[in-house]
Amino acid sequence: MKKKHSSYLALILARAGSKRLKNKNILKLKKKTLTEITIEKLKKIEYLFKDILISSDSTVIKKIAKKKNILFLDRPKYLSHGKVSSEAAALHAVNYYEKKYCKIKYIILFQVTSPFRRNLTIKKAINLSKKFPNKQIVGVNKDKVTPNGVIYLTPKKLLKKYKHFSKSKKFIPLVIKSNLEKLDIDYKSDFEKAKNFSKKNI
Repeated sequence: MKKKHSSYLALILARAGSKRLKNKNILKLKKKTLTEITIEKLKKIEYLFKDILISSDSTVIKKIAKKKNILFLDRPKYLSHGKVSSEAAALHAVNYYEKKYCKIKYIILFQVTSPFRRNLTIKKAINLSKKFPNKQIVGVNKDKVTPNGVIYLTPKKLLKKYKHFSKSKKFIPLVIKSNLEKLDIDYKSDFEKAKNFSKKNI
């Protein structure tokens, strides 16, 4: 019943290509792809979301989504190259979801390159959004300014207005203190760190 009344869409953007680290979204930590790790964690708290939707042009990721029983959107080619912003892909996904399913008020963006994200952090972000319903919530470093990629929560209306997940300094910062949790896998060196961390933490 909680899920039915939720106004939050959990959105995963995971295209096939990647510049710095080849096929990073389907790299494996302890026999699970980064995409699978994120999906499995979200499934444990899926009651918090209206739905979990993944947008991708990858056939591998499409099979993963089907296996995990979450919604999948075939991302068109014009939104699948390196110069396309996350915001553009997110707006496309939101428009698709609302036309096919129902209206939502908030989008939470989950990058699969943050495999050590804690579900407690997600709950904190949602609680902050309830306290500040017209603000974007952004996972940041200790400086309270620099986004670290762990989590982005935005009211739909602000995403459409600004076409940005963290417009200027007006967002509400959610400080991520743990070096493990805020590890963002963008380079080979990041992935090597993740493999060492995963021996104890996944």
